[in-house]
Amino acid sequence: MLACAITQAQEPGPVHTLSVAQAYLEPEGAAAWAGPVQLPHLWDKAYPGRAGRASYRLELPPVSSDGTLWGIYFPRVGNQVEIFLDGDLVAHRGTLGDSRHDATKSPLWVPVPSRFLSPSRPTVLEVRLTVQPVRWGGLAAPRLGPEAVLWPQYRERYVWRQWGAVAVVFALALTGVIAAGLWHLSREPVYGYFALCAPFGVLRYGDRLWGQPLDWPLWGGVVAFSLMAHMLLLVRFSLALLGRDGVAVRRGFWSFALLEAVLVCMAFGLGRPVYWTAGLALLFLPALWAYSVAGRQAFVSRKPEAIALCLASFIPIGAGLYDFLEIRLSTESVGRSSYLPLATMLFVLLMGWIIVSRYARQAGAYQKLSSSLDEKVRQREQELRVSYALLQQEHAEHAALQERQRIMRDIHDGVGAQLVGLLSLIGKGRASRDELREHANAALDELRMAVDAMQPVDGDLATVLATLRYRLQPRLAATGIQVDWQVEELPTLDSLTPHMVLQIQRILLEAFTNVLRHAQATSVRVGARHEAEPQHPPPCLVLEIADNGVGLQGSPQARGQGLANMRARAQAIGAQLTITAGPGQGTCVRIALPVAPAAPGAPAMPATPAPAQAGPAEPST
Repeated sequence: MLACAITQAQEPGPVHTLSVAQAYLEPEGAAAWAGPVQLPHLWDKAYPGRAGRASYRLELPPVSSDGTLWGIYFPRVGNQVEIFLDGDLVAHRGTLGDSRHDATKSPLWVPVPSRFLSPSRPTVLEVRLTVQPVRWGGLAAPRLGPEAVLWPQYRERYVWRQWGAVAVVFALALTGVIAAGLWHLSREPVYGYFALCAPFGVLRYGDRLWGQPLDWPLWGGVVAFSLMAHMLLLVRFSLALLGRDGVAVRRGFWSFALLEAVLVCMAFGLGRPVYWTAGLALLFLPALWAYSVAGRQAFVSRKPEAIALCLASFIPIGAGLYDFLEIRLSTESVGRSSYLPLATMLFVLLMGWIIVSRYARQAGAYQKLSSSLDEKVRQREQELRVSYALLQQEHAEHAALQERQRIMRDIHDGVGAQLVGLLSLIGKGRASRDELREHANAALDELRMAVDAMQPVDGDLATVLATLRYRLQPRLAATGIQVDWQVEELPTLDSLTPHMVLQIQRILLEAFTNVLRHAQATSVRVGARHEAEPQHPPPCLVLEIADNGVGLQGSPQARGQGLANMRARAQAIGAQLTITAGPGQGTCVRIALPVAPAAPGAPAMPATPAPAQAGPAEPST
């Protein structure tokens, strides 16, 4: 504005404001009228509710032709217009009578060719209009002057009206989309109301930027309804922000919306602008009430959102009052600009501030929650470490207890049983010295096996066999039986526990005992190998004891419980026991231990195991 004033002061040539015109007015349904009128002239003030045609004849003062470019600046003219200079058409907007175009949406600049300017006579300027009711058509006082002086004024008004509307529409649309997204995520009414009011504001304030898709007055009703819905939803947004969106507010909202819709229909359906003026006046009631609620909360509770709402709504309410009084009611309103669209930008800024402030609060709350969770996690980790240590200690104590129970059970079932049998023979007094020595050696073997089973072997079955060979070699050599040990390189058996070692030793000892007592053999072959061929699934370690003795002797009932005990022990450690024998062909005991067996239970051996199904032929014990 300062630059415009400086330009006007520097540029030569006067600016002529044409404030009087000879008018010829033809309202529909009324008599035509001709005579002088004072500009600005507002058609809806002169002929409310009527369409029509108007012709304004003005005289441009004589202008010296010195090479200066001249032009005519129309602050407002419409609704459809044709402009003539000395009878020649020099400019137009829309087609006369076509209600889909409205020239009042932006100012008009008309360059004046030099041939129409004369230093001695005036130039006739004729403005022909067609107007529609409730559309605020007419003619504002045009200005004639040098282009260097008037063009900046025209550009300033054009930029404020058009580009200001572009900025408002873009800001409303963008903020409305963001608010809709936030409402979709949180279902907060504040975001929902702003997301609803934004498209109505875009339609109302963007009306001057694009052509209308509907005929007048239908399009006028749509735009007026959009303004009404936009303002009422802004009030609802404000009350929701203050926490006052209760049942009474909802009822009042729908009551006002229904009343405004009726007034819009009456204004544009009947062509009576007074009803739309009344509708605009009623919109101030909820707006001022919401402002009073915000002011009271800002003064009493000092809520930041109430204070921000008061600051953001003060200027829009003032701009709305100015537009209503100076544009809607004043007879001098044609050509003045509306400030409400630009003032609405403050609500856009308010919405942006709400989004930022709530995001900052939520981020702070999340950070505080994260810190609290970290502290709780650290406390829980400390508790878990203590619990884990206690659990490890209990597990170690439980394992020690189980090991003690296993040792007690092994001694009871092995050494204890042999000693009980020995005492029984001594008590009867009829046993020979050899029988007593045999029972004592059996008890000693059980004790040695119990001790050997507790030695760490780290899954090495060859170590177990070597220990057993060391224990039995003297007894076998004393009987004159040759022993051929064929132990291959064996993989580690992770499941080789002391309990499993003891059961393997007892099975092998039982097999050797049968060889010594009943086989009448001269040689025994002891083999150990790893079988992993496809025809032997799954991979396993195989132990075999084969003799060249007499083979099968006697019936299955005469063979005792030795074989049943061997089968029960093999089943207890998840192994497979196979015995093959025939008359005069010797006997072969085969034990298959899975390399990675499922964790089998390790039940205690029964004191008197049940008889197992025998093979086709079994040696007696």
